[in-house]
Formats: sequence, structure tokens, C-alpha cells
Amino acid sequence: MLNQSMRSIIFASVLSILLASCFEPREACLDIAATNFDASADKDCCCIYPKLTLTVNQVYDTLLYKSDSLYLTDQGQIFRLKNVAFYLSDFELTQLGTPFTVSDTLTLLTREGTDTSAQLFANDFLLIRRSPVTYTVGTFRQDGNFETVKFRFGLSDDAQKTIPAKTPANHPLGLQPDGLWQGYDEGYVWLQAVVVRDEMNTTPADTLRFTKADLGQVALNFNGTFVHPTGYDFPLILTVDYKKLFDGVNWSQGDISSWKSQIVSNIGASFSVSQ
Repeated sequence: MLNQSMRSIIFASVLSILLASCFEPREACLDIAATNFDASADKDCCCIYPKLTLTVNQVYDTLLYKSDSLYLTDQGQIFRLKNVAFYLSDFELTQLGTPFTVSDTLTLLTREGTDTSAQLFANDFLLIRRSPVTYTVGTFRQDGNFETVKFRFGLSDDAQKTIPAKTPANHPLGLQPDGLWQGYDEGYVWLQAVVVRDEMNTTPADTLRFTKADLGQVALNFNGTFVHPTGYDFPLILTVDYKKLFDGVNWSQGDISSWKSQIVSNIGASFSVSQ
């Protein structure tokens, strides 16, 4: 017969075998740079990496911008700003002189003359409207301090050739309900503002559309200290001041061409980036 000591050894061995056979390694992300890092995991899996996000504050001087509202200029004129929409793209952040971009890409169909081709783009296109307030630019893994934020106001020449009807559903470059694509000759509308030149309800609205022909290529640069902590999303705040954007526009004169020229000259001073 087995003595008590031998029985204890056999029992412990059998128990350890049973426990080992029942153990399942826990899967989670073991990369400290990921937003779902879990040091208690046994097996690396399913990491989610930080996103560059942009919260857009739309204001008129000290007032929060509201669609279809009346605003007073420094010249004492009252006008109604019904809605505004604009495109941003090609985000680039500089760290010690080295540029970094989001890693997301997307293949889009483009048209050149009568030829159609597939082209790979950085998928950081944003179409800014009154809502939503916070936009995801894309996956951004580089952490640390950055000294410059840069992006394009509008779209690149190649992106201009995108075929909206062949673009994924709900993508900023897809077909929009308010005429933000003007056909293959003019392409996308980079900035659109619907305004009423006075406070009268009976005055018809004017739709101001700005394409590449109006704007050229506009790159906006912002210097400062922008901090991206390891393992967290990278939030930036973009403030656009419509008082500055429409500064100097004489709404009492119906010269839309001069309105647009003045607005174009104001774009750079109308935006700021912070955290």
C-alpha cells in the first residue's frame, strides 16, 4: 500500500496536470505604445494604436458659431451665416525636423481625361461641417513633443481627380448633398459658405463656392509645443474664427467676386491650432 507521503505526491502531480490542461493563455495587447496595452496578458493580440484627433471649435469672435444665425461686422453690417463647409487634408507633424503623418491609406479611383486608375492616398481627408465636433484624422503612432502642425486647406491635385461615385460610402470625398463636387472640370469645392447679405428673411441666400481655381494650394502651418503621450490618442484643437474669415467683406455691395477675394486673403489668419 502507498504511504501517506506517496499519496500526497501523486495527488499533487495529478492536480498540477489537470490545472495545466485547463489553463488558457489570456490574449491582449502587450505593446506599451497601444491604447489598449495590458501588462497582465499572456499572449500578444489585437493592439489598437493611437489616433490623431481634431476637435473643431467654430466661433464668431467670442460667440460660438451656430448655423443660420445673424452676426454683426465691425462696420456695423448684419449678415446671416447659414452654413459653412470646408476640406482639410495632408496632415503633417514635425518632431525635431522630421515630419510624421498618419499611417492609414486608402485606394481611390481617379480620372485623368478619359482614363480611370486606382491610386493610393493617405486617408486623412476631413470634411468640416458644424457637426460632428471631433474628427479622427487617422492612426498616429509617433509619440513625444512636436513643434509644428501642418495641413492642407483643400485637396491635392491628385485627390481632386477622385471619382466621388466610386468612393466608399460616407467618405468625405464621396458624393455630398450640397454641391461640393462641381464635375470633372472644377472638381471639389474646398470651401463653401451660404450667406445672406442682411438680416431680412426675404433676402435670398448666396452660395459662395471656392475651388482650386479660387484658392490655389493653401498650406496652413502652426508652431508650438504639441504633446503626444505614449499609449494615448493625440488630441488637437482647431479653432476657426468666422469673424476673421469674413473680415472686410462689404455685404452691402452685391459684388460676389470681391467678397470671395477678401475671404481668400483672410484664410490664413482665421485658423489656429492648440491642445
